[in-house]
Order: sequence, then structure tokens, then C-alpha cells
Amino acid sequence: MDMEWKEVARRAVHWSLPVGLTGLSLGWTVYAVGEILAHQAPTPLAYTVAGIYDAVWLYALAMETAHRRQGSSETLPASLGWLFLVTSVGVLVTHGLLYATVVVAVIGAVVPAAAKATLIMAVDRDTTRISPAAQQQIDAVRSATRDQVAIGRAVTRAKADRYTTAAALEREERKARGKAHKVRHEASEQLAKLTAKHPAADVPQEVPALFSDEDLARVLGQWTQDGVSPESPQVNPVSPIGELSSPEGEGHTPLDWDALADIAAVAGVDTPEPGVPLSEEQLMVVLRWLYHSDNPPLSYRKALAAYRAAGFSAKEERVRKAYALIDAENAQP
Repeated sequence: MDMEWKEVARRAVHWSLPVGLTGLSLGWTVYAVGEILAHQAPTPLAYTVAGIYDAVWLYALAMETAHRRQGSSETLPASLGWLFLVTSVGVLVTHGLLYATVVVAVIGAVVPAAAKATLIMAVDRDTTRISPAAQQQIDAVRSATRDQVAIGRAVTRAKADRYTTAAALEREERKARGKAHKVRHEASEQLAKLTAKHPAADVPQEVPALFSDEDLARVLGQWTQDGVSPESPQVNPVSPIGELSSPEGEGHTPLDWDALADIAAVAGVDTPEPGVPLSEEQLMVVLRWLYHSDNPPLSYRKALAAYRAAGFSAKEERVRKAYALIDAENAQP
């Protein structure tokens, strides 16, 4: 029941404007035709003719509306409707100019035309109306189509960007190869000229190879499967453990391994062992041990050599930072 009332209200709103304008134009036409004819004939007769005129016009409008709603076409109702519309517009304009103002005449001409236009639109909308379920399906199809089009455009643009980038990289690579070839050619010519002008014995036949990726990896850090890792080189042991000679030559006191155990016990950490990865605390213990292993204390260069000779290993960057902390501690008064 509630749905029926909603449907009635919707249709009432849909038809209210065409019906209102049509009623206004019919009433205004009756008044205008009657007043014009009243100057030529008795008033009752004049308004009777005006009423008959409007009745025929209204009937023609009703028949034309019915045919439009059914999807059929009939020439007579449509022709009468347009004929009476033009006549009514002319009558209202004439009445406005004779008995009112130009503004009234223009408004009188617009009202029947507006009524005819809104009536046609209302009928066409009513005949093409679809169910809510069908409208939802139409909206879903349009939404899916828009999504597919948007995705297709994005994929196409991504491919275009990839091809453009690849072409630009290839162009740069070819340009670089061309420049390298030109440089090699010029160098070869220059070498030939200099060799011919200044001959020399024992000239190397090959130019040493350029800096390889492996060499770069050894300088910058560890070489991994994925590339170069920006880490400092590893400080690896270079001599076996045991009785250590002076890393800098004569004058260095032999290392006291028992003192290393004592320092580790005071620090509360396990005694560092050569060849085993050290924690930060153990690294500090080893460097303190080496720092105070001689008098005066070892410099960083000597301590690093002793660290390597003792068989310990760690990143050089870690060793350098830890030693700087120890040096700063002992520099305080």
C-alpha cells in the first residue's frame, strides 16, 4: 500500500507542471477569445464559442497524448494540436496588444507553447520509463565498463612509459658507446703518432683493465648476490693465535691473555675469543686490553695491527668507532 502511494505521488509530481500550464493556457484562451468576440457578438455566444474552441483543443491534446503513450502515431490529433497551439498564441498576442500591454502579450504567447513542450516531455518520459531493477542493471553495466576503460588506459600509459624509458636508455647507451669508441679511436691514433715519433723499448702491449666490479666491491664493502653492500671492509685475522710478536716491530710488550679475561670479568661479559663474532661490549673489552697493553698506550694504527694479529675480526668502522670512545675516556682528566 505504501508503494502504491509513492507511485501515485511520483506520477502527480511528474504531471503537475504540464497539467497546470495546460489548464492556465486553456483558461486564458477562453477569456481572450470570449473578450475579442464579445465586441462582435453577444457575450454569452462569444464565450460559448470560446469554450467550444478550448474543448476541441483539449480533446486533440488528449488524443495526441494517448497515441504518444501507446507508441503509435496519428496525424489528425497531432495536426489539430499544433494548429490550435498556433491559433491560441496568435489570439493571446492580439488580445494582449489590444487590451493590455506588450509584456502581457508576450507572456500570453509563451504559456501555451510551454504547456505543449512540457506535455510532450512528460509523455515521452512516461513512455520510456523503466523499472528500478532494470535501471540498477544498466548502472552496473556502465560502471563496469568505465572501470575496464580506466584500467585499460592505465595499462596502455604504463606500457607507453616503459617503452619510452627503454628507448631513452638505449639511446643513452648507444651514445655512450659511440663516445667511448671515438675516444678509443682518437687514443689509438695518438698512440700511433707518439710511437712513431718517439720509439721506445719494452712498451707494454696491453693496457691494464679498468677497475672491475669485484675491485669496487672489495673497496666499498662486501660483495653480495644482489650488488654492493655499503659497509666497511672486514678486519680479518692475519696471523695465528699464540705467542704474538710486536705488530710494529720491536719494543711492544707481549700480550697478556689473562688480563683480557680479567677485563672481561670486570665488564661482566664472556671472554672474547679470536675468530668468534664479538658483541659491542666484547669489542670494547678487547680494545681496552690492547690500549693498555703497552706504555704509552697504543695508537689506533698499532692497536688495529695488534687486533688483527691477535686473530680477532670485525668491521673496521666498528673498530675505529669503539677505539675513539676508549681514547676519549682515557683523555678525560
